[in-house]
Amino acid sequence: MSSVTPSPIPLYHQVFTVLRQRVRDGAYPPGARLAPEDELAAEFDVSRATIRQAVGALVRAGMVSRQRGRGTFVLPDWADDSLSRTFHGSLADLVAAGETRRITVRRMRVEHDVPLPPATAARLDLPPGARGTIVRRVREMDGELLCLMVDHLTPAVGARVSERDLHGAGLLKLLQTQGVAIARATQTVRAQLADVTVAQQLEVGLGSAVMHVERVLCDDTGAPVDHVHSWYRGDRYAYTVTFDRGDDELSDRIA
Repeated sequence: MSSVTPSPIPLYHQVFTVLRQRVRDGAYPPGARLAPEDELAAEFDVSRATIRQAVGALVRAGMVSRQRGRGTFVLPDWADDSLSRTFHGSLADLVAAGETRRITVRRMRVEHDVPLPPATAARLDLPPGARGTIVRRVREMDGELLCLMVDHLTPAVGARVSERDLHGAGLLKLLQTQGVAIARATQTVRAQLADVTVAQQLEVGLGSAVMHVERVLCDDTGAPVDHVHSWYRGDRYAYTVTFDRGDDELSDRIA
């Protein structure tokens, strides 16, 4: 049984943050019913009273509603209250980041023709219940665990990926050699708390701080082909962005 990591943050708020994360990520899509209180209490190794407080915080955040005798359901029109900013960067930089020689794969699993999560199917412009390929990799740097990466590939693209080939190249580079022209990537970075799976794979406590990166890759026709979730250990990874002066455009903005 996993437990929430020791922290000055109240237990209910740690649980609330993980549940909010699941709603945002689509693990609990709009209209979905949250797991019963006793199941959540067992998962987080906390009391049912703590779970009720955490769910109450979700209610106050406008993400779920309690229905007497039926359970707690994700609202269809909940609004994400996180601050989001968009920046433009080089796709070549993204490919290079995945080819760092110091980063190697410790564990990998490739699953073909498996159901894709509903939120992922939507991001890939596939119908509910669609199947595809899921690539799970735990990566390390200099022998120490660094990140868990889960790629969800469309059926046509996933059929070109094998575990043997992935041992010799990064996924982006492999797709390029297989004739998949990646033309655009949209990436979102946010702080999260590790859920049960992430905590186990990265060997950290449940509720530990991790950096979550969500990425959608599109080919040269504009069609999405890969939906990626990556979780980085907060104690072993830093995300740095360098901003160059945009000449006249920047001058106009700060004038």
